[in-house]
Amino acid sequence: MIPMLAVLRIERPPRRVLRLWLPLFLFWLLALPIAVVALPVVALVLLVLRRNPLRLFAAYWNLLNGISGTHVEMRKPRASVYVHVY
Repeated sequence: MIPMLAVLRIERPPRRVLRLWLPLFLFWLLALPIAVVALPVVALVLLVLRRNPLRLFAAYWNLLNGISGTHVEMRKPRASVYVHVY
């Protein structure tokens, strides 16, 4: 399943924790018309280059589905950043 939500948490010791909920489904709604227009163009270019467009599209789809469940932590002495994609 493609990621629908990302949580970004930034911690700085003397201050409060900043937590942002980023709805990725809004991004997908905005990106869909661009993808619908670009998909045939990319497919034609790949066919002209004698490449299989289905393999590329399958690879991108697998990469997009693999992003879901990603958890990234970055820690420094003065600040920490956490990102979790649902």
